[in-house]
Amino acid sequence: MYDLKLLVVDDEVDTLKALETGLQDQVKLLYSAGSYNDAVTMLKMHPVDVVVTDLRLKDGTGLDLLNYINENKITSSVIIITAYGSVESAVEAIRSGAYDYIVKPFRFADLKRLLKRLDENLSLRRENQRLKNMLQKGKEFNKLIGMNFRFRQTVEMMKQIAASRSTILISGETGTGKELAAEFIHTCSNRSDKPLVKINCGAIPETLLEAELFGYEKGAFTGAIKQYKGKIEAAEGGSLFLDEVGELTQPMQVKLLRVLQSNEFERLGSTNTLKADVRFMAATNVDLDLKVEKGIFREDLYYRLNVIRVHLPSLRERLDDIPFLVQHFIEKYNTLNQKNIQGIKPEVLKMMKKYPWKGNIRELENMIERAVVLSQEDMLDVYHFPVLEASLSDFQKNLTLEYDLTLAEVEKLYIQRSLQYHNDDKQKVAKALQIGLATLYRKIKEYEL
Repeated sequence: MYDLKLLVVDDEVDTLKALETGLQDQVKLLYSAGSYNDAVTMLKMHPVDVVVTDLRLKDGTGLDLLNYINENKITSSVIIITAYGSVESAVEAIRSGAYDYIVKPFRFADLKRLLKRLDENLSLRRENQRLKNMLQKGKEFNKLIGMNFRFRQTVEMMKQIAASRSTILISGETGTGKELAAEFIHTCSNRSDKPLVKINCGAIPETLLEAELFGYEKGAFTGAIKQYKGKIEAAEGGSLFLDEVGELTQPMQVKLLRVLQSNEFERLGSTNTLKADVRFMAATNVDLDLKVEKGIFREDLYYRLNVIRVHLPSLRERLDDIPFLVQHFIEKYNTLNQKNIQGIKPEVLKMMKKYPWKGNIRELENMIERAVVLSQEDMLDVYHFPVLEASLSDFQKNLTLEYDLTLAEVEKLYIQRSLQYHNDDKQKVAKALQIGLATLYRKIKEYEL
């Protein structure tokens, strides 16, 4: 049975009865109408997923009904039934937005094939809408995306600690969202009306980092032609985020430690001590405990930074969040690129859950951005992610096919990959698969490849 609400329209009593009899056990709800006006009345009373209508009706046409549906922004898909001599009108209906047409006398198998395809498409749209709804519920300031239990625990912890003045150390692999976590904590704090200033300790040479962090007076060094207030002063009353804090040199570690201990500092070239009303947050993707053991990172600074630890799980530890993150990034890059990608095929999501994600969420975002920009279709499919396919080992692919997909899905995916590999050369594909060319064409039509 198809999960569809269906309206059939025909002014011939016998044909209408045959449609009712043939379809009543195939769909969730079935309505019928014997004229254009009855069909319009029925659509006003009962929203349906699909309308199957004869092209010629006694008080109008199937085209009139299609136009009514379009003008009133009704989301029902329309299938036109037409006599052989009226195929041109049916083609016109397709151009006007009808889903497809069938020619009288038709086989119920042909109509059921169309309904099956619509049911699959509708199921996919429903699933994407469900993900969008859950995504909306799972958003925190439109940035912290996910419903994974461990991740939500981390988010709740960040909410609790946001109000404190304590220094926070955010740890996690590259691409897990440490900067976003800092933004979230700052936004939830009572300092949110003041600046959140960020500085990457690993991207700036030591001599420049000191000047950037503490500021300098005019004439403090060659090129200092005027006074400069550093990041600490810029963050006054707010928060300062020190990214890649594990990359600080020993001399810079000493200088930072003093600020954390006393909330005091001096600009370069000045003896005037300034107070710092700043909430410090630091982030690292390296093992600071190991650096402390090796004497690379000062133990006293480590304990000053690690008052409260927030650890962000890797994407591998929250695979159930992949659908929400994918939908979020599709929406984001749809907006940025004026695209209208509706969603992603289920088999792609299954493959994503086998992928190692060394770059975590950042890698996933980059992958979705590329797919959205390059896609000419409304659904992202396996072939939009060449890196994803290429990275999976044969063993992983076999596991994906054997345990996660139905037999039909395996066949569809295998034919799809063969077509891609042989550049859509049907004869080569048929030979490689050891099937007849007619069989291949039938499978391509069946799977809509």
